[in-house]
Amino acid sequence: MAEMKAKEKEELNKAIKWVYKEFAAGAAVLAVLYYTVRNIPLDTETLKTPQDRIVFTFRWMLISILPLISAIFDVLNVRGTTNAINPIAGKSEHLVEVPNRILRNGMEQFLLHAIGLLALTTYLDETCMSAIPVLVSMFFVGRVFYSLGFKSSERNRGFGFFITFLPTLITYGYCLYKFATTYLL
Repeated sequence: MAEMKAKEKEELNKAIKWVYKEFAAGAAVLAVLYYTVRNIPLDTETLKTPQDRIVFTFRWMLISILPLISAIFDVLNVRGTTNAINPIAGKSEHLVEVPNRILRNGMEQFLLHAIGLLALTTYLDETCMSAIPVLVSMFFVGRVFYSLGFKSSERNRGFGFFITFLPTLITYGYCLYKFATTYLL
């Protein structure tokens, strides 16, 4: 691999510092969101059966899907107001590149989020189900920040991505831990 020039190293270091700042800000936002949503009075004591908990989770996931619906409308808006209305012509596809990437990433993240929430629901009892609104809120806010950041500059998408993906990673980690301790150990 060719050695990087001084200017390239400097640009790379600036980009890495920017990512660290976005992640630090994301961690602060996650902490505030967690504290805020966790303190909303929510009666989860009635969620005694697994079916009740799954229904509760599906209902909360409707909030998670709202940023994707918004992203679909963003693509439709660009297509309907520009020469990108005909995707087969291929002459103006660059106009929908960013909205399409936001939508695609949102779909990918939602799939991971939804599967994680449903798996998590099978491990939680009714006293811990308040975690679902917290995770949904984090996902929602993260997707909004991701979209706004990406629209302003592709460099600004890390903040929203972090807020979206870290809770998903934690959810998967917890579920894998519970799976291992339940079935493997």
